[in-house]
Amino acid sequence: MSKDSKDIVIVGAGLIGSSVAMNLARLSKRAVTVLDLDLEGSFSSSELNAGGVRAIWNQPLNAALARHSIAYYETVRDEIGFRQRGYFWMHSRANWEQARKRLASNPHLADLGIEYLTPDEIRKRYGFIDRVDDLGGATFSPKDGLLNPNLLKLHYRAAAREAGVEFVDRSWVRKVRAQEDGSLELDVNVFPSSLSEDEVKSVLVSESEASSISSLGTHVMRARSLVHCTGAWARRFAEGLGKTSPCKAIKRQMSLFECRDVDLTACGMFVDSSGVYFHPEAKYILAGFATPEQAHGYDFEYGGEEFFQNRIWPRLAERSSKFANLKHVTGMAGLYEVSPDMSAVIGRVPGLDRVFEAHSFSGRGAMQSYAAGLALAELIHFGAYRTLEVSALSGTRFEAADRSKWVPEGLLI
Repeated sequence: MSKDSKDIVIVGAGLIGSSVAMNLARLSKRAVTVLDLDLEGSFSSSELNAGGVRAIWNQPLNAALARHSIAYYETVRDEIGFRQRGYFWMHSRANWEQARKRLASNPHLADLGIEYLTPDEIRKRYGFIDRVDDLGGATFSPKDGLLNPNLLKLHYRAAAREAGVEFVDRSWVRKVRAQEDGSLELDVNVFPSSLSEDEVKSVLVSESEASSISSLGTHVMRARSLVHCTGAWARRFAEGLGKTSPCKAIKRQMSLFECRDVDLTACGMFVDSSGVYFHPEAKYILAGFATPEQAHGYDFEYGGEEFFQNRIWPRLAERSSKFANLKHVTGMAGLYEVSPDMSAVIGRVPGLDRVFEAHSFSGRGAMQSYAAGLALAELIHFGAYRTLEVSALSGTRFEAADRSKWVPEGLLI
């Protein structure tokens, strides 16, 4: 067992943790160290997601975070593979008027050039969408689109490293203790660099402190400040802080398939009223669906062709006759960390002044990562938010029975 001292320690090196690191390094000369068990990100939500980016949200605060992030992504578009080819969102007859009103009332969407299309206009816009009798309409938001989440993460890390940030792999923070002098003591399980992908997964899915994979030992680290960006493992990390978290991990699955009759190469993201979303992925199409009855927990097992046949294909076929003949190729399962109101948790950890958090983005981490990282970096460095006021996203909103302080988001897939 050994000890060393750090200034700022960030736990979690996914999109959010890496963005916080980059923004902190740009604002401050303080030394920043980022710890992660899986620095490559084989099982991170940063890696296992569809890569969609949109500003079109019901909640003004979510739209503001996404818009500010998109403005940054535009400045590095080639580096991160950002393609602003739009989001095409189809709504049922029953939901259409309410959806229009919610979007029209969001002040952060007024100047984005959002189009509101009738069913006939849907057919004209996209000829392959030929079954629209159940639709009330659709929106097309042209500034939204797709990016490569892994390239975005690597961009954040490269900028952070250039500014002196240290990234440490194979490190799992098990417990955190506040000290009398205000500092924090971290028990860090250190694993060998030779840890295989299956062994990494074994540690990540374990619901207890004990794992079948033995670490090299416990490294005791001291930190002046701690930043909790553990994503899908937010609840487990909260337990190590001596706290409880209402946020939970839930599996989301995506399928890659071949369709010779539909060419989406020049398109962005499509979201169907049934909940299925799809977009071009190289020479294939990637589609996902959030299974309503999916239990919470750490599960990375993809349902295979059965999932595609039962959940994806029927919904696509009901929307387009061109989707009658599809060939399943492969797929993947990743994790969302969802909060009770489906909006992120950003701010100081309640009761721990030197511990900060940014997690539970409920599927929009890639969309909001730049602005969220900047906001939290400003709070840590200046003691207050400057660019965007996001205090409404503090985790304190879940502590009371009063839900009026929640930030409910419903425009989800």
